[in-house]
Amino acid sequence: MAGKGYSLTQGERITRRSFLKKAAGFGIVILVAETAGGAIVSLAGCAKPAADIVVTSSTDFNHSHNVTIPGADIGSPPASKTYTSDGATHQHAITLVQADFEAVKKGQVVTKTSTAAGTTPHTHTFAIMKA
Repeated sequence: MAGKGYSLTQGERITRRSFLKKAAGFGIVILVAETAGGAIVSLAGCAKPAADIVVTSSTDFNHSHNVTIPGADIGSPPASKTYTSDGATHQHAITLVQADFEAVKKGQVVTKTSTAAGTTPHTHTFAIMKA
């Protein structure tokens, strides 16, 4: 192989093993498999999607709620998104903006107060962070 650029001169061959070693150094491996209908291309070594975050609220009026923030929203944040809590008799909502998603992605804690709901209107506080 010629130099650090890993270019090949005419007639020079690269083995699958040496290609994979070099590609792994870049953190990405492209896998190609031949099929009857053509080739299937797969990227290996790409970033693993973030796990969903389940957040339990503060306990107010003798109960709490859970909200699930999908990992896909942390990995690729929308401009803003509203999530609704669980609850048999009532639910609460919290809204996250892009800056909130970015803060959670960086490992920071984002605290949100829910909308008021229930027969006795009340709110809950949600502290959102990666596990």
